[in-house]
Amino acid sequence: MRRSIFAVLHTLSIVAISFSLLSGLRIASLDKSYLLSITTLLPEGQVHSLHLISGISLLVLSCYYGYFKLSHRTVTTQTRYHKLVTWFGYVIILTSLLSGVLLRLDWLPQPLLPLHYFSALALLLYLLLHSWVYALQLGRNAFKKILFIPLKRFPLRLTGVLILCICVLYYYVQSSTHTLSVSAISADVLMEIDGYDDEPQWQDATLFFVDTNHGANFVDGYAQVAIKALSNGQETFFLFRWADPTQSLNHLPLVKTESGWKVQENGFYHFDEQSYYEDKFAVMLSNSCSFGADGTSYLGKQPFNSSPANWHSKGYHASLDGKIRDLWHWKAVRTNDMVLADDNFIGPLVKPLNAERRYKAGYQTDGKESGSYVMNWQWYSKNQITPKRLPNQNIDISHPVLPWFGSHPYQKAHDTYPIGTQLSSVLYRSNRFEGDRADVRAKGRWHDGYWTLELVRKNKTDSAHDIALSNHTCMWVSAFDRSQIAHTRHQRAIKLRYAL
Repeated sequence: MRRSIFAVLHTLSIVAISFSLLSGLRIASLDKSYLLSITTLLPEGQVHSLHLISGISLLVLSCYYGYFKLSHRTVTTQTRYHKLVTWFGYVIILTSLLSGVLLRLDWLPQPLLPLHYFSALALLLYLLLHSWVYALQLGRNAFKKILFIPLKRFPLRLTGVLILCICVLYYYVQSSTHTLSVSAISADVLMEIDGYDDEPQWQDATLFFVDTNHGANFVDGYAQVAIKALSNGQETFFLFRWADPTQSLNHLPLVKTESGWKVQENGFYHFDEQSYYEDKFAVMLSNSCSFGADGTSYLGKQPFNSSPANWHSKGYHASLDGKIRDLWHWKAVRTNDMVLADDNFIGPLVKPLNAERRYKAGYQTDGKESGSYVMNWQWYSKNQITPKRLPNQNIDISHPVLPWFGSHPYQKAHDTYPIGTQLSSVLYRSNRFEGDRADVRAKGRWHDGYWTLELVRKNKTDSAHDIALSNHTCMWVSAFDRSQIAHTRHQRAIKLRYAL
């Protein structure tokens, strides 16, 4: 019976480790682009959930294996090499499990974040060394000897208990959240949305910190976000502050070259710009709080068989459970002068359009009645573009936004700019959005290496694409440092708790 138990533990552990490694490498490929070279070997879709359940399975199996070994002590005849490899495996699996638990709870100190990734690589080495031992000893009979269990000796009760423990722990970890206390203020208090936290109400509000990681261009990919929240019963105000050594307002500038105008870029062709882009900040809201951005993150080059592949091989956001997730997208160039955040949502997959280069899956903008910004080129090409409009003579061409009424249609005869001239690629058609897309007022200011961002929205709107702000609404935040999609992220949702 002891051999049957060991065989079950061994087999289930192999399965759990395999799925954990493959899903973990897929998640790591979001900020380790060299892993995209093996993208065809990695799973696609809701990989975060697969990684969580395989990690929990390995944790439960390892705990029972420790109990099993302690209660069934035997004298082994292993070689010195085999013992060393076995203890190496114990250390690596323990390190991987401990760092994974702390990472899932957002408790892993930032300097130790690489530990989880490198322990996974060490686990690959352990599997190679460990399997080599059995291959030498047992040859072609290794799989039969190690994994075969006679049905009459199969420990069904133990297997059932282990699966039950995995399910219970998975449910508990899925529902684990942070809590953000929303302080109450009087409806008579005037809160100015100007990017300053100089109102006394902000000084008295509860301060909450969340560590976000894996963003491009941040120091070690890390940005700690400080959050405060206030509510007057009708609206909720948020204050976000995070470190960013550089204020990035250089958004895909147009550069005059000998052959004409060109978009200055480093990844934009693949929709993964990481150099010439504005700073941004995103807030996602949901009525549920599940892992993997509430189940909206689908990783891989083509996670949906019925939809086009993406250009960067990193994945899509979509909601396939019939629920809407609200998404506020503040942009330092395109929306900050409007004193708005772009009110977006994550919903079901949309139908691809013919000749559309970038398919966005379920990531969509709320409707608008008027107002917009557009890119200042007629047709995009990696090699050369033609601007839509050129600045009037009294317009400062160094400004990151070109106003529509401060410019005129492009004519080659008026294009007398010298080689090396830079123009804005962001063209304002009006001062701001109107309609659902303008539900979130926002203003950000950068000073001494920090962004401070104020946002406000009504607790309830009339839009079908908005989530009501109330107790138990869950929130996720992400910072972007001159990157298009390579944002920071955290694991646990932040649940709002309003003062009575």
